[in-house]
Amino acid sequence: MKKILTILLSALLVTSLAACSTDAPKEGGQTTDGEKKYVVGFVTDTGGLGDQGYNDAVYSGLTKASEELGFEVKMVESKEIGDYANNLRAVFNDGADVAICAGASFADAVIQVAAEYPDKTILAFDAEVDGVENVVSSMFKEEEAAFVLGAFAGLVTKTGTVGYIAGVESPLQERAKNGFEAGFMTTNPTGKVIGIYAGTYNDVGKGKEIANTLFTQGADYVASFAGACNLGVFQAATDAGEGKYALGAALGQFDKNPEKIIASQVKTVDLTVYNALNEFIGGTSSAGITTRGIKEGGVDILFNPNADLVKTVASDEILQQVDAIRTQVMNGEIQIPLTKEDLASFGK
Repeated sequence: MKKILTILLSALLVTSLAACSTDAPKEGGQTTDGEKKYVVGFVTDTGGLGDQGYNDAVYSGLTKASEELGFEVKMVESKEIGDYANNLRAVFNDGADVAICAGASFADAVIQVAAEYPDKTILAFDAEVDGVENVVSSMFKEEEAAFVLGAFAGLVTKTGTVGYIAGVESPLQERAKNGFEAGFMTTNPTGKVIGIYAGTYNDVGKGKEIANTLFTQGADYVASFAGACNLGVFQAATDAGEGKYALGAALGQFDKNPEKIIASQVKTVDLTVYNALNEFIGGTSSAGITTRGIKEGGVDILFNPNADLVKTVASDEILQQVDAIRTQVMNGEIQIPLTKEDLASFGK
């Protein structure tokens, strides 16, 4: 099968796709030997490609699957949340058999568009949609990885204060933020977490500004789970000087600042996207919600591959403690708080 990868990145092409969202949908093509050539649509969230986080992770899994399975890709980058429904329509009207979207704020658009295109499939990641026959929803237990990362931060902080930067307020972000704070409380009950929402996923400068403030307020570690804002946090860690570090997200991000990112809470979105596309093309997709935590390989904590750097801040004993906590979380032995109310009563 001929391998084709068509990426529509320019503003002109994105606009033209959106403009045809009311046209009759095209059908997927055929290869020269008569075998069906699938077309996969990808609608980014407002962070777009190059966010060094979620969208890039999705695109990584999409690219790998395309190279192996030979399907064509149609992509639209969203500028606003209000664009989501029309952008999903656009990729379907341009011939996509299945559309991928990633982000909790896609849920309403997914439900609406799925009803309009009952013969199409939507693979939604982090958009919790159940009971819709043509929607496959993949969710993650972000709170599990965040809890373990918070426990690590509680063990390695020298100042007793760490920072946490979340993206835009949502149940997903609240789960992760609460998980991090609960993990920190578990290993450092007298310490303090300063948690702040950036209110955006794509403002590097905002991430740096908030992180600078947190470092000034005494934090020696700042964790970030806020898309491209993370890049600003990594820059701020360098500016803050010796003894100041960052904790990353996405697929690890260690290459963004190898000397300052000690550990990361990761989501294997790339692998999940890759597997979901294999299942769809193989005809084994199942509608409904699948949730993946540490045990299922959906989330985890990763340490900087430079073991010598990690050892400058964390002894073998600390790393063993963190691994023991990770095992407890994986086995469901710790009830991680998902809401503010649960967090307030955690450990009491």
